[in-house]
Parts: sequence; C-alpha cells; structure tokens
Amino acid sequence: MPIRITFLGTGAGTPGKDRYLPAILVEDGLRKILLDVGEGVQYRLFEIGISPLKITHVFITHLHGDHVFGLPGLLATMAMLGRKEDLVISGPIGITNFIRSSMEIVGDPPFRVRIYEVEPSTNVKDVISEENFSLQCVSAKHTVPDCAYSLSWRTYVGRFNPERARELGIPITLWKRLHMGETVVLDDGRVIKPEDVVEVRGSGLVKIVYTGDTAPTETIIDISRGAQVLIHDSTFSAIEDGNLIWNQGHSRSIDAARVAREAGVDKLVLTHISNRYSDPELLAAEASEIFTNVIAARDLMSLTITS
Repeated sequence: MPIRITFLGTGAGTPGKDRYLPAILVEDGLRKILLDVGEGVQYRLFEIGISPLKITHVFITHLHGDHVFGLPGLLATMAMLGRKEDLVISGPIGITNFIRSSMEIVGDPPFRVRIYEVEPSTNVKDVISEENFSLQCVSAKHTVPDCAYSLSWRTYVGRFNPERARELGIPITLWKRLHMGETVVLDDGRVIKPEDVVEVRGSGLVKIVYTGDTAPTETIIDISRGAQVLIHDSTFSAIEDGNLIWNQGHSRSIDAARVAREAGVDKLVLTHISNRYSDPELLAAEASEIFTNVIAARDLMSLTITS
C-alpha cells in the first residue's frame, strides 16, 4: 500500500519566502491526514489541488502558533463549504480549549469534530485505532507539552480477486478499501472482510514518525524503531551550540541524524528548518556524515513509501 507524504510547510517560527510554516499531508488512499497546521496551509492545499473538505484527520504536535494558527481558518473554510463528514483531531492537553475558542470566532461547524486530547508522556500511548491504521503518541522534548506521533498501517500482501468481488455484488468503489485491509458493510447489511476477496499471503507494516519540535531524546528513538520514515526537527545547523539549541527544545541536523541511526530507521527527513539557512542541503550534508539516507524537506516536496 503506497503512502504519499507531501511537505506543505517546512519552516520554523516565522514564514519565509520559500518556506511556509509546519504542515505535512499524508495520504493513504482512504485518509488525508494533516500533521500540524501552520499558517498558510490552505494556500498550499490549493496549490496541490486538495480541497479542505477532503481532509479527514488533523494531528497537532503542540500549541505553539507556528504549528496551529492555520487550524481556525481551515475549520472556517470547511464550514463555509458545507462539510458534513466528521473531522478527527488529535493534540496535546489544551487542544480542546483551543478548538472551542476558535469556534467562538468562526461559529459552530455543520460537522462533528472528534477530538482526542492526549497528555504526552515518556510511555507510548495509543491514541487512535482504526481498521488498518493506528496512531500513537510519545512525549517529545520541547518547552511545552509536545506529541511526537507514530502513524502505522497494517497492509495485506496478496492478489485482489475481482471475479469474487463481482460474485459477492461488491461495488467497485469499495474494492480499494478491501484491498487495503478494511472491512466494509454493504447497503444490504452484509459485512465483507478483506480475506473474502483478497488472496492474503501475509501482511506488512508501514510506519512514519513525526517529532514536531524536539531536542534529541530517548523517547523519540524508542518510538521510531522500525519506521520507514522519521521526520525530525532540524531547526539548526551543526555549527550552532548544542546546549543552547537543546534548551530551546530544538535539534540540529546532526542531532536528528544520531536519533535516526540509533533507531535504525530507513530514511530520515529533516524539517522545521530556520530561515537563516537559504539552502537546506547544507543541513542534509551535515547529517549525512552520520546517517546516509537523509534528505532535507522543501515545501511541496513529496515522497512515497510502501510496505
């Protein structure tokens, strides 16, 4: 199952000419998930042709403005466009009050907002468990409560049987969901499981970890083990004073690389890059001395991973 990751904003603190504030779109075929919602996120969605109505989940790492100030506007647009479907939002303690305060300004939306408020801790917490998708949170090391998220998909390896699907009267619109491991309910009430139409030969796991803002910490290493992609705070270059940066709750390029190496991830993506660095490849080059499979994110860059 392919998972597509698009970096809508890769900056830190304040928007720059070439870097919007933090926001990442993750698409799995069934869901369109936003990781953080920095100011300007709607413009980026329009640029890549994604309607705000298509967003199904929003996961906020922490309540600093550069990560969350785009959310009230996004909710207002969804309401103005007449959204009806539920919207799932997860965030640290305080996210509920933030959303309620936003609603006082934009008005109550015509759709249900399902909020999962999490108190980050050093122990991994289960936040959301859906058919073939799960979300976990662990505390990042920042100046305010910060959820580092692990997004995991259980995928089924096998051939989809279209003949069997037709015999069962399953609409073509549901085939993809079944092939991706989701159980569906037909209009006549019948429950169809993936194994009814997929010749399952095994299963795999796709895992993405996103830190939000963080100094290097063991909790990130622990939750990142087995991840195909680790998206890590890399606000500063290796030339900066480490103790100063860590006290601010941030990481340098080499800090992110050491976390990736210790966790044994497949790929490291550096993001949340300070505007003092015009070329993010500088940070990638520093990190590559420690961890070879590393890239520096740029706005509107995409990558696809599979199990």
